[in-house]
Amino acid sequence: MTKFLRGIMILINIFVVLALVLVKIGSVVSPNTALLPAYASLGLLPIIILNIAFIVFWIMLRKWWSLLSLLALIIFSGIIKSAVPVNLTRTEADSTRTKITLLSYNTMNTGLMKKHRKDDPNPVVQYILDSDADIVCLQEFAVSENKRQFQSDDFERIFSKYPHKHVSFQLDKWRMNIGLATLSKYPIIEKRNVDYESVFNLSIYTDVVIGDDTIRILNNHLESNRITSMDMKKTAELRNDFSSEKLAGITKYLSRKMSTAYKVRAKQVDEVANVISNSPYKVISCGDYNDVPASYAYTKVKGNLKDAFRETGRGLGWTYAHSYYRFRIDYIMYDKSFRSANYKRGNLKSSDHYPIQTDLYLSKSKNYETE
Repeated sequence: MTKFLRGIMILINIFVVLALVLVKIGSVVSPNTALLPAYASLGLLPIIILNIAFIVFWIMLRKWWSLLSLLALIIFSGIIKSAVPVNLTRTEADSTRTKITLLSYNTMNTGLMKKHRKDDPNPVVQYILDSDADIVCLQEFAVSENKRQFQSDDFERIFSKYPHKHVSFQLDKWRMNIGLATLSKYPIIEKRNVDYESVFNLSIYTDVVIGDDTIRILNNHLESNRITSMDMKKTAELRNDFSSEKLAGITKYLSRKMSTAYKVRAKQVDEVANVISNSPYKVISCGDYNDVPASYAYTKVKGNLKDAFRETGRGLGWTYAHSYYRFRIDYIMYDKSFRSANYKRGNLKSSDHYPIQTDLYLSKSKNYETE
């Protein structure tokens, strides 16, 4: 290899390492302070792959430059594990602790509010029932005023196995209500909305009594990225009709939308993090964060909590899949005194999100009753 070509490869390698540094900055600095690093988090996976490729490349040439990317991957292993965890062993159940199963699911308006009947079930509703989770956190939960669709009466009747419910609607439009629902087999002693501004999105917290413990459950649907089906269609059309002008136009258009969402979401997660830090109880935070694992939203809400997928999952764990877009943006996080096992991502495709659930093992306590 000539000195010139080697110099070019070194410069590219440095650029790839700096990109990883930028991702780290974006995970801890609010988009309201610096917006560019927020975009870098979307490119974490290719940045990781490029750094690994450079390690292999320099090793094959027997050059010490391989240490550059290697050290970068080691230093920033925390955000890498959040995005692509490698858990080779399966976490065993802990019989000395009380187990609760928690399900979180962005239901896409309760499966577009399809009526649920025994002979013609609503797949989303049926999935929730079949999960038999102890606590269920639903985002984009919707009921209709139309008798031919899923209504409030249907909800109360069908989910009678959950005697304790916390429902909060944010949008009342087109003869339907959309918001969040937290269902519990355990008693609820407090129901509150998190105080932040949004037209469509919201977060709620529900204090649930489980035996001698009270657990604060945060159910979140943070600010959406405002990417519509039409936007996705425009992106897909580039494959058949590509030009640099169209690419630049679509990129600029999407970045304007996302920059607005990033800034609004940052304010929301600051409020959610404040609720968590000031909670008198142990916390479980879950839902649709609308942001990736290396983001400010993820890092801020997570704080000292643990991420169930990071601890017991493996692979990429995409929870959002629509057209060419694949991301992990739905999470279950929990107090570090808990333990998790059996993280599961469902494969139901009745929403643009997949349901996620995990078993959480609480500190041993007596008299855990569900009624």
